[in-house]
Amino acid sequence: ASDVYKRQIQGGISMLGKCIKNEFVNRSGLVGMISAGVMLFAVIVLGLDKLYNVVGTTAFAVFVKLVDVMFALAMFAVIVMVVLLPCLDFRNRFFKDQGYLTHTLPVKTSTLIGARLICDLVMIAWMAAVYGLAVCVATGNFEVFSDFVGFVQQFLSMSGMIVDRSLIVLDGVLALLMMWLGVMCNIWTINAAYAFGHAFTKWERIWSVVFFALIQMICGILVVVFNEILSKQDIDLFLEQISSTAKQYLIVLVTVTIIEVVGIAVLAVATTLTCKHKLNLE
Repeated sequence: ASDVYKRQIQGGISMLGKCIKNEFVNRSGLVGMISAGVMLFAVIVLGLDKLYNVVGTTAFAVFVKLVDVMFALAMFAVIVMVVLLPCLDFRNRFFKDQGYLTHTLPVKTSTLIGARLICDLVMIAWMAAVYGLAVCVATGNFEVFSDFVGFVQQFLSMSGMIVDRSLIVLDGVLALLMMWLGVMCNIWTINAAYAFGHAFTKWERIWSVVFFALIQMICGILVVVFNEILSKQDIDLFLEQISSTAKQYLIVLVTVTIIEVVGIAVLAVATTLTCKHKLNLE
């Protein structure tokens, strides 16, 4: 019996690995093109800034500023695409024409969802790295984030708070982790709402919008409840006993990160159960 159980686990891991590979094969091309486009745009911005130092005319300065604004808008558009593109791929692969192939594969729904979840995590991390590198290239300063940490440390010292640089860096890393997981929460909120809507046989997309609003409402209520809990006197006293504001932020960031992890897990499980038991393709 134990050998059978081990073989089942090994088979499940092997199948998950194949599904993860398939996810990357299907989605890495588009992400690669976006990454290349962002880096090319960053190189152009850097080149124009260097060229402006040589030319120095007013008209060229206006052109360079216009390109800088376009670059900023493009970077914002990349953030939007990082959220929307995985959701569009989820819709196409699970609920449109490709859904018939996806759900007839001899693979558990939980394995398919798990592979998507892992791929989403890696893709978002990749785009975050590309985003940071593009900022460094466009500014011509690969120490821009280090300089920012120094600025924060200096600002805090002017306010009378002496904070260790490593603590500021740790807060920054946790803030990035929180934003990374926040993007995941948004993606899987949309995925879950789309799946819930397709549990109905009519007006699936309308129901998806309704469920998206409901999930957002529930999240808002949980935030209010969480704030009420934090406003309790014992919590305030606990935070006051922490020696610095940076350490207080550390506690808050860790707490929010844990909540986001739980939220992503709940949304992924709910999406899995809906796709497994109440699936209506378009």
